[in-house]
Formats: sequence, C-alpha cells, structure tokens
Amino acid sequence: MSNRIKLRQLRAYQAIMTTGSVSGAADRLNTTQPAVSKHLAALEEAIGMQLFIRRRGGPMKPTHAGVKFYKSIEGTLSGIDNIADIAREITDHSSARLRIAGTEPLINSQFLAGALTRFKSDNPNVRFSLDARHRLDIEEWVVSRQADFGLALLPVKNPLISAHAFVTAPAVAIVREDHRLASKDALSPADLAEEHLILPSRQPLRTQIDLAFLSAGISFDIDIEASSTMTCCRYAAEGFGIAICDPFTPTAFQDTRFRVLKWQPEVLLTYGALFNKDDERSEVIEQLLSCIKQELDAQGF
Repeated sequence: MSNRIKLRQLRAYQAIMTTGSVSGAADRLNTTQPAVSKHLAALEEAIGMQLFIRRRGGPMKPTHAGVKFYKSIEGTLSGIDNIADIAREITDHSSARLRIAGTEPLINSQFLAGALTRFKSDNPNVRFSLDARHRLDIEEWVVSRQADFGLALLPVKNPLISAHAFVTAPAVAIVREDHRLASKDALSPADLAEEHLILPSRQPLRTQIDLAFLSAGISFDIDIEASSTMTCCRYAAEGFGIAICDPFTPTAFQDTRFRVLKWQPEVLLTYGALFNKDDERSEVIEQLLSCIKQELDAQGF
C-alpha cells in the first residue's frame, strides 16, 4: 500500500460516492470524466483496494470495502471542506462553530431545538454543524475530534470518551389517536399481546423491551422492525401498529394523530454528552450544556 494519496484523488472518490457516477462527479468537480477515472484508479492503487464495481453504461456501485472505507474517511473529508471556515473562526474571535454529532432522536428533538434557541439568543454569532449519526459513528467522531461533542444514550464503554449525563427519562409507547388503547394512561406487555408491534432493532432499548415481554410470559409478533425510532413513530402515526421508543423521538413530529403513553414496566434511559476525555470543555460548550438542561427542565423531562 502506498502512502502517496492525493487530496484530488479523495475528492474524486467523494464526488462519485455522492453523485453515483463518474459523469456526475466530473460535473461537480468541474473537470473531465477521464480525469475523475484517473484519480479513482490512482487512489485504488495507492490503498490496494477496489472501491467500485464498474458497469458499462450503468451507475457506479461501491464494493463492500468501498462503503466501509468511505464511512471511515467521511468525517475527515467533511473537515477538509470546512478548513476555510475553521481558519476564519480562529482569526475572528467574535464567531465560533460547534460541531455536534448525535443520534437521530436527539438531533431532531424538540429539546435540542429549544436549547439552541436559548443559546443563540445570547450567542448570535455561534454557528452549528449538526450530524445525525449511528451511535458507534458518534464515538469515532468524538475520539477523532471530528465533532466537538456527541449526544447519545449512555453508558459509554470507550475509555477514550468521557460522558456528561443530562437526563434520565422513561421509554414510551406510541399509539394512533383512534386506536382502542389510546385512552389508556399506560401500556404493558399484556395490553399488546394481540397487537401489531413496531419496534426498534439492534438498540439497548430493544433488549429491555424483549425482556419485559419474556418476564410477563407474553409472546409477541413484530410487524415492523426499524433501525430508526423516527421510523417507528412515523408508522405508528399511520396506524400500522403500536411503537415503543425513547421519549424524545415523538417531540420531533408535528403530527397530532398519535398519543404518547407510559410504558410499563418502566424502562429508564439516560442520555448525555460525549467528549474526548483529553479535551477541556470550552465556555461556549458549557453554556450550551446549561441551555440543554434548562430546556429539558422546561419540557418536564
């Protein structure tokens, strides 16, 4: 593997990944298709890896290795894109930019929007970069300093990360407003024995949901399983079934077709901010954390 990787090669690769074709990449980079192909071939040779499956006349399909490689360097490429802004912020002390990577429910939550509104009233020149990411990606971004901090479910086992918990709240059930169970204050596994379920997959919350049904001796069938609790909530509102999710996802919707009910037995979820353990928190970050706490208190969490 060569270590002579050029920025223009990475740019060509990024453009193909985001446009899906060499021609689209050439248009985006304002160059020729042969030049893009040349840069891609040079990059593949430098890293000793085939990044795309070539199809004559068709879209460029990334290989499995190509997808993993892109995910690993995506944050780095994004950082390169922002070099000019970063330099300007360093020389211009009146402005700053905070890069926040968070799970989708937190990035889209009402409490974060409210916290940013509070914060901006006193800090109008501060700008934000908000990235909705998978939990493991968030940890990687925090460790590599591609994000100033992350927002995610705790605890964190990564020894390179320190965590600041800001709220513990119970999981909830989402029911369409015209469902026969919508008038109840709380739902339990027994209530859902004959219901269509919409559940999150591969999440700590899912493990606790499964245990609740198992402990109650209730068997259940899952009609829809989704990696995103935003998806779970959306389909519950559409009437496909009852969803169980974190308490913040429903706040991202203006949809009035569903009700948020308590879930029993209670499943407590603790959320917080993730930091590189070697970094000191700036005054700006401390102010934002204070605004987050104030907003959570105001919203009753």
